[in-house]
Amino acid sequence: MSIWPPPPDLNSLKELFATADVEGLIADECPLDEYDPEAKHFYEATIGYPTSKFTAEQTIPLLEQIWVKQFLLDEGQLTQRRPALEGLAQQIARFFGPEAQPQTRSSEPA
Repeated sequence: MSIWPPPPDLNSLKELFATADVEGLIADECPLDEYDPEAKHFYEATIGYPTSKFTAEQTIPLLEQIWVKQFLLDEGQLTQRRPALEGLAQQIARFFGPEAQPQTRSSEPA
C-alpha cells in the first residue's frame, strides 16, 4: 500500500525548481540543473515533514530563507522574487501537500 500524497523526492523537486526558474537563469540558457542546489537544500530541510506542512503558506518562508542564503539577497531583491517563490510554493503544495490529488490522464485538462 502506498502513501498518498508521497513525500517530496529530490528529482521531482529539481524539476519543480527548474520549471519555476525564479532567477530567470534557465530562460537565459543556463543548464536545467541550475537550481539543483536549492532543490537539495529544500529536500534536506523537509525530510520527515508530514504532508500537512507542505502548504504554500508554510513552504514560502523556507524557500525565502534558501534564496536569501544561496543568492545573497537583500530585502528588496527578495521582494522582487517573492511572486515566483510563491508560485513555486504553490506547485510544491499541489503535488505534495494535503490537497494533492493523484495525476492521471483522465484528470488532465483538455
